[in-house]
Amino acid sequence: MARASIDKLVGVAAMAGLCALALWAEKKPAQVPATDLQPAVRIEVAPLGYLPPGSFYLTYRLSSEALGFFDNDHLLFTFRVGGLLNRLPNDPADDDDQQIRAMVLDVKTGKTVRQTEWRMHDRGPYLWPFAGGKFLVRRRDSLFLADESLELQPWMDFSERVRDVQVSPDRRMVVVETDDTAKVRTQASEPRHLGSGEPVKVMVLAAESKTPIAQTDGQAPVLLPLMGDGVLDMLEGKLPGYWVMRDVPFHGDPKLVAQVRSACRPSVKPLSTTVVLLEGCYLDGSDHQIFVISMDGRQLWRDRWENRFVWAWFDTAENGSRFAYESIAVSRPISTFDALYPEDITGQMVGVYDTESGKLVLVKDVSPVLTAGQNVALSPDGTRFAVLRNGAIEVYDLPPVEAPQQKATDVAAKKKK
Repeated sequence: MARASIDKLVGVAAMAGLCALALWAEKKPAQVPATDLQPAVRIEVAPLGYLPPGSFYLTYRLSSEALGFFDNDHLLFTFRVGGLLNRLPNDPADDDDQQIRAMVLDVKTGKTVRQTEWRMHDRGPYLWPFAGGKFLVRRRDSLFLADESLELQPWMDFSERVRDVQVSPDRRMVVVETDDTAKVRTQASEPRHLGSGEPVKVMVLAAESKTPIAQTDGQAPVLLPLMGDGVLDMLEGKLPGYWVMRDVPFHGDPKLVAQVRSACRPSVKPLSTTVVLLEGCYLDGSDHQIFVISMDGRQLWRDRWENRFVWAWFDTAENGSRFAYESIAVSRPISTFDALYPEDITGQMVGVYDTESGKLVLVKDVSPVLTAGQNVALSPDGTRFAVLRNGAIEVYDLPPVEAPQQKATDVAAKKKK
């Protein structure tokens, strides 16, 4: 992929990130799932040594716990263990260490199969689902792989601070963003502009082989919508208020996929290898419109999401059949740049959707509220869902995935002449 192309893409992704608001779906009555779906298993978390975080953590989006599935029958539950830690020799002065307890839980029995503790050196995200029933674990600026043994197997080390990690929905690609120290030093004496961040290096890797696929730099960490063997971007259409989504392969020419109408640049969230969610703005209101589109240009479904839910977090089944959407409920309108205070937060909600039909399978409140997310998880095949709620991990057996009943609308974009 040409460097100029991916450089432009990074700029577009940064703009899309500023436009995106985390919202919640207001579903039609016919789409509301049955309320009698009960958890198949409840695993009490207090006996595991878990204590909910204090109110101090509420608005800081710090990562102190995470849920995930190794397979349908085994969960990974990680959480911060309280207590004082001795400073390690030669640790940087700005380290903010925390001890994380990692546990393999048997879904059928609720029993602990294995446990260990990992010492982390900051409060940033540290866990991502990976290919082959494993997890990617970040410890400072090193990445490890963990299977059900919970042993941390070295994966990659970086000489500069890791700023962000992203894993594609099918777990085939990984994005790692690190500081670009040379540029930081160069720009130290230059005027800073509002909204500008510290420069980063962006690297896209094949998950299984660690083979670099693409590399570039950016002015701040960005979200790259990984899809297939490339990334997606949004460009302005020929007509005012229209936007065109492109598939930009790492090797080959970009291809126009679909166009939608929106009052703002839509944000892009891949849900599988073939389906993407676009979040745009209505022309006459503050709520946001949702387009779910296949990579062959068909509109699979649409929805209206309310703007009183912020700080979205997504989880996807590895096979792409379902996705979970979690967000924070607030008591007043919050813009992208507004401060959020503890008294503004009224709760946290999560919904599980069938990807292609848009059916809302399950809705639950989540407690305690974790603004960094990762307190919910889908199994790799999308048949089970776990949520930290009311002092327990609740595991739900979900009904079969519903196939789309209506013919999808063709929204394929015409190629420019």
